[in-house]
Amino acid sequence: MLTDKEVVRELLEMEKPNVTRKLRSKELNIKVQLITIDSMKTYFKTALIDSGCTSSCISQKFIQENKLETKRYTTPITCYNADGSPNKSGSITDFIEMNMIIGDHIE
Repeated sequence: MLTDKEVVRELLEMEKPNVTRKLRSKELNIKVQLITIDSMKTYFKTALIDSGCTSSCISQKFIQENKLETKRYTTPITCYNADGSPNKSGSITDFIEMNMIIGDHIE
């Protein structure tokens, strides 16, 4: 349940444009609503659109700041950079199931 202050903040956020792009940048961001599957807690965030991504990713910082519970993969997923080298952040060991809402679309 959102507090009155949180509701006002989110309503003000909804008035802003849904899609943003920085000048001279290849980034494309869109406002989304995330809902946890287990507790149905809602978050309004800006997501980076990456049309070349083969799966969805979420910030570990976001998970920690919001004290969200993750599940552990039985086998970690090794991450590679575009040049084929292993990513310095290591393997993906945990995941979270969430719904994402973009406008009227839910995934």
